[in-house]
Amino acid sequence: MSDGPILVRLRRNQSGSQWGFTMQGGYDQGSCLYIQKVNPKSIAYKSGLRVGDGIIRIGNTPAQYLNHPDAKMEIIRAGNELDFVVQRNVVDLGQGDHVDAQLSHHVTESSQSTVEEESTAYRGYTNPNVQSRSFKILQQSLNYSEASGGCSPSDTAKGQVFALSDLLQFVEYQ
Repeated sequence: MSDGPILVRLRRNQSGSQWGFTMQGGYDQGSCLYIQKVNPKSIAYKSGLRVGDGIIRIGNTPAQYLNHPDAKMEIIRAGNELDFVVQRNVVDLGQGDHVDAQLSHHVTESSQSTVEEESTAYRGYTNPNVQSRSFKILQQSLNYSEASGGCSPSDTAKGQVFALSDLLQFVEYQ
């Protein structure tokens, strides 16, 4: 292994561009998260990410106890500016997927996945009547507040403040 952790910054102009790496491992798989494959000429390759790099941090999140799906979500949450702190040569893929004992015990093939975001360029038809879960909860809380004598949206416009405790209480019991 090299001397110490290295910061690798991946940047892209649009979310439709692929990062170009495959991540494997995770706490749920009993191994450290590491880079299993880096596509040549990809953003990951040009940024300095290498096969066998052990992932120590994804953005500001320590990776030591991240399950594989949670690690993928951290990468997606990073948007177009993804930062990794990695340790070089933690995994030697040329010698039977040996994982350095510092970060893990063993590697399982079922933990492999390619981390790419879904392209947003062509999503097809979106039903204008479909609402997100967050929007529905807010809408229900407004209806709850009005029914219980709370302020209405027109009252809020007049300077009255919506009671956050009412909203939290409503959301907790849903």
